[in-house]
Amino acid sequence: MTHNVQIDKRISTRVRVASSSAIIRPAHVTLRDGRPATIYAFVRSKGGSEIELCTSATERRGINSEHVDNVVRVLRDLLNREIERGQTYPQEDPLTFDEFKNYWFVAFTAVMVLDPPAGAPETFKFEDADDRVLGTFYVKPNYPGICGGICNAGFLVSELARGQGVGKILGKQYIEWAPKLGYTGSIFNLVFETNIASQRIWDGLGFEKIGRVKKVAWIKGREHEGPVDAIVYGMTFSSN
Repeated sequence: MTHNVQIDKRISTRVRVASSSAIIRPAHVTLRDGRPATIYAFVRSKGGSEIELCTSATERRGINSEHVDNVVRVLRDLLNREIERGQTYPQEDPLTFDEFKNYWFVAFTAVMVLDPPAGAPETFKFEDADDRVLGTFYVKPNYPGICGGICNAGFLVSELARGQGVGKILGKQYIEWAPKLGYTGSIFNLVFETNIASQRIWDGLGFEKIGRVKKVAWIKGREHEGPVDAIVYGMTFSSN
């Protein structure tokens, strides 16, 4: 089956051009337990019909659709489990394959994978996505049109990678990569006040608490306590 997703119409022309021409080399990182991992950048092709992988500082290439779909499936299942927990994301119902691909792979997506054992090929084998994916984030505009330079992002960390500092690593990479895509700042609209782990990451990385949405979320397992507030975080990126 072919799954064709076009770039979100909300993406401003300036940001769309920056995203479609971006070549961002993989970032090599280390987990708390010393294991090496790599964060790969997935970018929409110029026409928006294909997802391409940045393989080095100078190259990006198209990916076999079957391999792309395997990564999308793994990440979709990860998000759906998070939705089922009802603690961090606003959605109530699980996403289908196409719904997730439209949501997470609109323009730019980062995927962090565990490096292969010593001596094995370094290139990410998409067939191994189930065992090797550690986390991911997307980057896309928070506002349409002429305000499209302010971006938003969503983050996921695999259950198997909890406690390894993956969330903070991904946050740092987001701050580094988003300006390269043409964005001047970031806003996170809904960080629930009960999501202490997320708040620690954004506080520690220098984001500002710029607002609060009162009684916005009915957190699963706490419905009897009433809706909780959400914190709005913001950051202006430094000029390169």
